[in-house]
Amino acid sequence: MFVAIIILLDAIIYLPFLKAYDKLLCDQEAERAAELGLESDGAATIAASTSAPAVEQTAVAVEPTAAAADSKPVADQPEPAADASAKKDVDGLKVLVLCAGAGTSAMLANAIKEGAAQTGENIASSAGAYGQHTAIMDQYDVIVLAPQVRSYYNDMKADTDRLGIKLLAPRGKEYIDLTRDPAGAIKWLRENLD
Repeated sequence: MFVAIIILLDAIIYLPFLKAYDKLLCDQEAERAAELGLESDGAATIAASTSAPAVEQTAVAVEPTAAAADSKPVADQPEPAADASAKKDVDGLKVLVLCAGAGTSAMLANAIKEGAAQTGENIASSAGAYGQHTAIMDQYDVIVLAPQVRSYYNDMKADTDRLGIKLLAPRGKEYIDLTRDPAGAIKWLRENLD
């Protein structure tokens, strides 16, 4: 009983420090984004400018309007085909989200499922814990590493490259935003696929 009380007191004492440290890290990430002139949804590009492993990005138009397509000259008409290929890239996609204990990864996997339902995309997503993925990773097209297991990026990259799987690793705030924005999670997937 005494040990339980001590553990509870320790948790109460350390919680404010942990929250302050988390706020400090969020502020530093926001400052880095501001220095690079990025908007809040461009946090993935920060990865390319830091010493952490880079996340490859491609800009893809989401949906051109019919009026815009009609007003373009004939020479510029292939652009809708590029959009069709972007849709093809995510159609039938299988995504595995990995974190330390499959808790936060379930949040992003659910957001991806909801976003797929909202946008009509054929995307399946699953959550898992890092370390338990080796037997099933070859069944997926994309693996997303949560921020708490981002330090394993280089180890995972060797395996995913060998298997032809795309590996993505969003930063902390970006990851949290994606768990809260299902349509944004689908857009983020589309933007980060080759």
